[in-house]
Amino acid sequence: MTVRRSQQPSLPMTAAVKRWSASPLWRERSQAVDGSVCATMWPTRTLADRERWFDELYVWTEGFQASTTQRARIQVAALDHALRMLDCESADSVGITLSFGTAERHLDAIVKRLQLYPLVVHRVVVILRGAFDRVRSQYRIRALVDYLRSGQITVGYRITSPRTTMEIRSVDLVRPDFAKVLAPASDREEFWRDFVSEARVAGIAPQALIVAGLETERQVELARQAGIRFGQGNAVRRSFEPPNTRARRRDPGARVTPSPLTRSPFV
Repeated sequence: MTVRRSQQPSLPMTAAVKRWSASPLWRERSQAVDGSVCATMWPTRTLADRERWFDELYVWTEGFQASTTQRARIQVAALDHALRMLDCESADSVGITLSFGTAERHLDAIVKRLQLYPLVVHRVVVILRGAFDRVRSQYRIRALVDYLRSGQITVGYRITSPRTTMEIRSVDLVRPDFAKVLAPASDREEFWRDFVSEARVAGIAPQALIVAGLETERQVELARQAGIRFGQGNAVRRSFEPPNTRARRRDPGARVTPSPLTRSPFV
């Protein structure tokens, strides 16, 4: 899951969106604003033959700017929502994003949620993101990464800086299995080759890159020529609404079912 702020201009180009009222995010009703928490699912596919990997639960806000605490609550709840999708067999593999801040402050809550779903937890893909300079406890970040890997959970890193090498320290901290980046705006072949070369300097092979925001066949072709293996975007596969999670699994006796969903899964 990726949580984006409403003020950021780069929002998903899709009509397949579910929206929930953001009012429960405010503890005092008098402080609530008329905003929404929104979500869509972006398929991740190989660029050569469109082989399926995972579907990313992509989340953002509309009408308000979430506070640090609210964003953390949304991210942890989205992890729970992804696990429920896997548990009720409405998805095969789901990716979500956790910021460094959320991982530091809510490590115990994250682990507890993962422990509730031992039969499907290995089908979650966790993408970490954050500014290395703002990390207060590298130990807690590494503890989460080690725990995820012990459960056979794939760990990725979301690069948000204009240049990959600007986030080398974060990449070294996470040591991700893959990295996700936004597609370059340029349609020049040399620019894409330089883009991949810079990722190599950061220790990321092109085969371990996911390029998001691929909107044209030209972009897909440039990514393929540069050796990039995976992509997201309308030119790869259109997004779809997150599946319902209220259905129970076929064998409810396999484990104790967690408490029911609140009226909004992201609060």
